[in-house]
Parts: sequence; C-alpha cells; structure tokens
Amino acid sequence: MSRELVFLLLGLGLGGAYALLTLGVVAIYRASGVPNFAQGAVAMISAFVFFDLRDKIGWIPAFVITVGLAGLLGVAFYLLVMRQLRHAPLMARIAATIGLLLLLQGLAKLIYPSTTSTPKSILPTERVQIGDFGVPQDRFLTAGIAIVLAIVLGIIGRRTRFGRATRAVAESEKGLVLVGVSPVRVAAINWAIAFGLAALAGILLSPIAGLDSDTLSLLIVPVFAAALCARFTSYGWAVCAALAIGAVQSVLQLYAAPGPWWTFLWTGPGRADAFPAVVVIVAMVVSGRLIPQRDVILRSPLPKSLEPSKLWIGLPVLFIGGTILFLTLPVNWVAALTVSVTGAIIALSIVIITGFGGQISLMQVGFAGLGAFVVAQWASRGGAFLIGIPLAAIAGALLGLLVGIPALRIRGQSLAIATLAMSLVLYDYVFINSQLFGDLGFLNFGDYPSLGPWQFSRQTFGIFCLVVLVLGVVFTAKLRTSELGHRALLVRESERSAIIAGVNVTWTKITLFMISATIAAIGGALSAYSQLAFSDANYTVLASLMLFTLAYIGGLGSTTGALIAGFATLGGISSNFLATIDATAYSQVIAGGALMISLQLHPDGLATTVHDIREARKRKRATAASPTVAVAASVPEGSMLAVGAEGSDEK
Repeated sequence: MSRELVFLLLGLGLGGAYALLTLGVVAIYRASGVPNFAQGAVAMISAFVFFDLRDKIGWIPAFVITVGLAGLLGVAFYLLVMRQLRHAPLMARIAATIGLLLLLQGLAKLIYPSTTSTPKSILPTERVQIGDFGVPQDRFLTAGIAIVLAIVLGIIGRRTRFGRATRAVAESEKGLVLVGVSPVRVAAINWAIAFGLAALAGILLSPIAGLDSDTLSLLIVPVFAAALCARFTSYGWAVCAALAIGAVQSVLQLYAAPGPWWTFLWTGPGRADAFPAVVVIVAMVVSGRLIPQRDVILRSPLPKSLEPSKLWIGLPVLFIGGTILFLTLPVNWVAALTVSVTGAIIALSIVIITGFGGQISLMQVGFAGLGAFVVAQWASRGGAFLIGIPLAAIAGALLGLLVGIPALRIRGQSLAIATLAMSLVLYDYVFINSQLFGDLGFLNFGDYPSLGPWQFSRQTFGIFCLVVLVLGVVFTAKLRTSELGHRALLVRESERSAIIAGVNVTWTKITLFMISATIAAIGGALSAYSQLAFSDANYTVLASLMLFTLAYIGGLGSTTGALIAGFATLGGISSNFLATIDATAYSQVIAGGALMISLQLHPDGLATTVHDIREARKRKRATAASPTVAVAASVPEGSMLAVGAEGSDEK
C-alpha cells in the first residue's frame, strides 16, 4: 500500500474533528445567520479544561463537565452578547465572535501557559493493520462519530419541531413568535449544541494535532472551508467536505520538504496548513457567494463615519506632544511608542477599507507583513531606505489590487472569511517560505537606516514614523471628504443604491483596497525598520484579528479610532503600561472583553464619544425649547416620519 493512501486514512481523524467543528458552525448559522469565528477557540479552551480535569477526576466526569460547560458558554454568549446584537449590522456580529476568540485564547494562555503537548487519546489507539502499515483506531472512530452526529442532526433538522423552528427562525423571527415558539430559546439551544460539538472536537483532536492555543484557535480556517462547501446549510456535505480536507492535508505532510520549482504550490513548509485557505479562496472566487443570505433585512446603521474636524488643533498637538515624548522618554517607552505609531498607521488602512468602504478585510496586517518582508529583502541586500519604503508601498498596492478583484464578487461575511484565508496563504507561502527567499523567520537589519548623510537613531526614527502618521491622518481625513470618500460611503450603505446614483462600484472598491493596502504596507515597512528585524511572528492571522478588534473599539469610521487602536497595539504604549504592573498577559483578554462590551454599549467606537455627548446636549436643549422640535430631531433624516413632519410644518 502506498504512503499516500496510508496518510489519507490517517487524515480521517483530523477530518473528523474538522467535521464536528463544522457541524457546530452550520448549526449556528442556520439559527443566527452569523459565521462563528470563535468555534476553534471554544474547542481549544475545552481541550485544555478536559485534559486538566482528566488527570484529577478521571476522563468520564471530566468529559461530562467539559461538554456541559461548553454548552453553558454557548448559551451565555448568545444571551449576553449575540441576542443583543441580533438586529445589529453583520459586521458587529462577526466582530463579537472575533472578540470571543481573543478572549478565550487569552484566558487559555493565562491559565494554561505550558508549551504544546500531545495528550493521550480517550479513544482506543491500537493500530489497524492495512498492508504493511498500521492506522490507529481513533482516526476511524473520530470520523465515525462525526458521521453519526451529522445523521442525527440531519434527522432532527428535517423531522422534528425544533428543526423546523430552526429553519423558520432564519427566515422570520416574527413568524415564529406568532406560532408560539421563542426564537431566543431556539437560537440559544443551537449555540449550546455548537459549542458542545466544539468541545468534543477539541478533546478528540488534541491527541492528533497537539494541545496548543494558537493552532487550535486557527482551526476556523479549515472549518470555514468545509462549511462553504456545504453552503453553511447541509450537515451531510459539511462532514464530507471536512473529511476530504483533513485527508488531503494529511497527504500534503509528505511533501513538507522543498521540491523542484514547478512543485511550489504543494511542496514546502506550510503547504498543508494553507490548503484549506486555498479551498476557501477558490470556492469564493468561482462561486461568487457560497454563503446564503438571510431574508431578514437589518436596518441598523453601520458604525458612524464622521467628517474630520479641528485637525488644525489635533495634528499639531499630536506631533509636538509625540516629539517631546520621543525625546524625553526612556528607551523602552520610546520603542513602545514607535510600535503604537506604526500600529496606528496600519489601523488607518482599516478605517479606509472597512470604516469608509464597508468591506470587512481581515488581512490588513498581512499587507503590513508584505511591506516589512519587502524592506527586509531590500535592506539585507544593502538597499537604500528611501527606495525601500516606495518598494513596500508598490508591493502593497499590487497585492491590494489582487485582493480587490475577488472582492468585486463577494462581500460581507463572505469577504471576511476570504480575506482571513488570504492572510493565512500569504503567511504560509511567503513569510515562512525558505524555498524562495531564504530563512527569514527572523532577520536582523543591523542598524537604523540613514537618510543621505544623516543616520537615524531610535528617537529620531520614531519621530520620522510620527511624521508619516500625521501625513497619513491628513490623507485619510481628506479622503473622507473627497469625491472618492463620498462614493465609498454610498457603496458602504448600499451597492445597489450607489449604482443607481451613478457610482462606479468596481473602480471604487478596487481603489479603496489598493489605497488601504499601500498604507498598511508602509506601516509594516516602518515597523520592520524600527525593530531592526523582520519576524514572521508579528504578521500572523491572529495579529490581524487583534488589530481589527482594536480598530473596532476605537472607531472604524474615524482617524481618531486608528490612533486609539495604535495606542492599544500589542507591544505599544498600553502593553508597556501593563508590563509595569506585571499584567502583559491580560492584553488579549482585555481586548476581547472590551470589544464585546463596546459593541453593545458604544457600537460606533470610542472616537465618537465627544460627538455623541455633543448631540445629546443638543437634543436636551431642543427638548427644553420645544417638545415638537425634540420629536423631529429624534426622527432619522430621510425617513417617512421625517417627510411627514416636514409636510405638516409647511401646512
């Protein structure tokens, strides 16, 4: 029997775990209409809890407790977070699941800080002899469990009242209420089932793939690949796709060593990890949209995108204050401040593409990594600094163009998943690729760059980055008030309305992607120069999710939001402050928890706080002056009530 066939069978265990996770993702989407980015993180934290308890109380009670806690977590997350957001924009609901991902991963690193381990499986591991090779029994059993559960869920979905209610809640919550069924209860039960399946997957997968917080959290990429193949609706196709993806990944492990140049796509390190991401990208581009759209029309507005004001005050304060800090702070604070400045530059790219354009891109840190990668290559060959930055910008613009073209066919949650997959492909095929570019896992620059005869120091280079940030803020603010900015806002609100208004949606979306990618690449290049090194660990998928989270908390539609995100960037000012009180490990927990809270209390971000206070005062004064004026002020502009109010005034 060939090695390929043996590894194909070995991959059944991996595919079976993927299938269990995918069943949960499908269940949540059928009930709530949102792709759950935290499914892998739930599996991860559940695995840690189970194997910790197993050594203390035995595997059976540990299993019952772990799966039960996972189900309770699903109910609690739905009732406390997702239920409050069920009529919120899709972007907010996706962000909430990303917040849960970061929170759970941060908690795992706090509670279980040990390195990766491979625990003993709870299933029999005796080998089944097939020809000259043996395949452990747990691989077949894991796949079998997934198949059985898919059949059970399929029967429940088609033959039971609960299954019919789940289908109904996806179409009309009001209709379900009219027949006496609580849509909240239906959705909560589905979240509990999904999290319980995730816990089971984590328990069965850890002995195969290892118990590691990063690896298990990123299982969401292959899970989304399988869910896409099932159109987020079919349990049967979900299991089939998951088993196939796991099997192919297992076979690709045979080709981890670099091969001839023409085998670049499937030989070399990272190819097995990148395969599910490639499936996502191809499926999205070919189909245009594999995720079915919910029939519920959500009228809640996207996060506010306010016109910039008083830049003539804010920017001089930013520059002068930042310069003073760079010249007076200790070395460790100067390094942290530089990280915050470059992080804010990258966050500006999120403001442009997501805040202005409404396109949910989760690969902005990937664009930054490309910029850092380019200048690392350039600097390692003795290239001049003034040429390296433009090269990084050009590389970012070209990649932005490549990403923007598929974005013409996909949008919303589909685009979020696609850009997440693209970020992983970029990482696996470029950042850790020693086959083409040498081992750049960590490359030292040697010294700070020079500008003609002038050699930068740590402080002066930080000030240079600050100048770039100020220019970036000016550019982003001007873009917001430009014709392109107005077109972007129209596209953000409704692409159909934008087309009717004469907006070239294709040109607008591609231009926004190119501009945002260029700014992110410049930020990444400056970050690499400031740290005197390129490290692939700085540009992972999780880093991209973290920056998106911080930008959402700060305010996606505002340059001030980008500055807030830069302040909170890992390794930046906030991290240095947490280090002074020995609380650095709490960064992810704080970010994830803060996002879930802010989505409910202040969904437009911290940057709009002053504007909201000012508007509240106006409404209060209007109420005191005239109740009629207060009612008119509370009616959304352009609504039918507003039109009626205007007509009555004319009479």
